[in-house]
Amino acid sequence: MKPEKVLVTTRSFGKEVREPMERLRREGCHILEWREGSGLPESDLLAKVTQADAWIVAFHPIGAALMDAAPRLRIIAKHGVGVDNIDISAATARDIVVTTAPSANDQAVADLALALLLSLLRRIPEANASVKAGRWERFLGCGLSGKVMGILGLGRIGQNVARRAKGFGVELIGADPFWPDDVARDIGIRRVQPNALFAQADIISLHAPLTPETTGLIGAATIAAMKPGVWIVNTSRGKVVDEKALYEALVAGKVAGYATDVFENEPPIGSPLLALPNVVATPHMGTHTRESLKLMGDRVAEAVLRVFRGERPEFVVNPEVYDRLPTAPNTRRQAALDV
Repeated sequence: MKPEKVLVTTRSFGKEVREPMERLRREGCHILEWREGSGLPESDLLAKVTQADAWIVAFHPIGAALMDAAPRLRIIAKHGVGVDNIDISAATARDIVVTTAPSANDQAVADLALALLLSLLRRIPEANASVKAGRWERFLGCGLSGKVMGILGLGRIGQNVARRAKGFGVELIGADPFWPDDVARDIGIRRVQPNALFAQADIISLHAPLTPETTGLIGAATIAAMKPGVWIVNTSRGKVVDEKALYEALVAGKVAGYATDVFENEPPIGSPLLALPNVVATPHMGTHTRESLKLMGDRVAEAVLRVFRGERPEFVVNPEVYDRLPTAPNTRRQAALDV
């Protein structure tokens, strides 16, 4: 039997932390690489997709057309958590397993959310640039203690942000339709509806997944409902925010500042937000710690190898594949090989 071929399109898998990819090689897998942001043409990607038994992806969109070009494909393993770039329905219809790597980046993203918030409130990037330019200026900042902090989205990352923020003496409020009451009690969060969160919070930290309902959620109407001088931090997805409406609110002073790791379009070339002094930005690096990359990589590699062994991986996004046909991923590949 020829080696199983694993297509890797994420920038980070197997780069800074090599062990997960080396494990795939030790297990006899052949690695095909087409890295996101590398400048390689899509035609090169298509040539490799046609050979792939597994696809390890971060942000590159994977729709029905690419799946149809990959008759051998048995698993799409997300090197991360959110799967908004993958057409799950199309994958399920084609008996392709989709997996994710939950909890692998919770701590890293929560750390960055607090770092962004403190950088924004205390104007650390401006002060750093000033000192390095030979100046000795004082920058008037804003304290965190005593503020009302709203956490929009209380999954694992949102909960970890809340736990960290509590140590700074903030009053925590949170909105999420799915979190259980015991979470609120354990962390000490007052549960409110989103509209109440917008109206009451001095600081809003965004941790909602990108869905049709959350796309553009932070727009002109919701910003108008917020307190004057609100601070917003976004480590979820760029498209949760309407950047045009946010820009206008930042210029007008309705929003005091915005700190973000994500943008509507990445990289945000020409984004007017980057010209504003009250914006702190990082290049979608929330997961980018050695510890997070190792854990994500291990989970992705394990998922791929389990499918290759005919086993069911953990963290399956579309279990209907197995519910409908337990051997679906293997059957799909065999059909391709029989042609």
